[in-house]
Amino acid sequence: MCTELGDNDNLIDYVELATGSKLCDVNTSSGCSDREIAYVNKVKTADESTKQAQLERILKMDGQRMKGDLQEWMMRRKRILRQFLPKFDSQSGASDEL
Repeated sequence: MCTELGDNDNLIDYVELATGSKLCDVNTSSGCSDREIAYVNKVKTADESTKQAQLERILKMDGQRMKGDLQEWMMRRKRILRQFLPKFDSQSGASDEL
């Protein structure tokens, strides 16, 4: 783990910013696992309020203790939802800046 950037979320933000790419791109499915692709397909059909509610629920869970694989899956879902809801982050005060 990189101590300079802190948690995995910050590390992934940095990698995405530095490379100009997404680890899982919802438009092309590039870099997505099968599980992520299934989640993207599920979320694509949901309306914006449902997507926003899911993101808010995940953000509330952020920081809670959970197993590593569940924490990682939560982060991946958060990143997928943020790609569908780029306006949400600016309205909620959340920022992807480092």
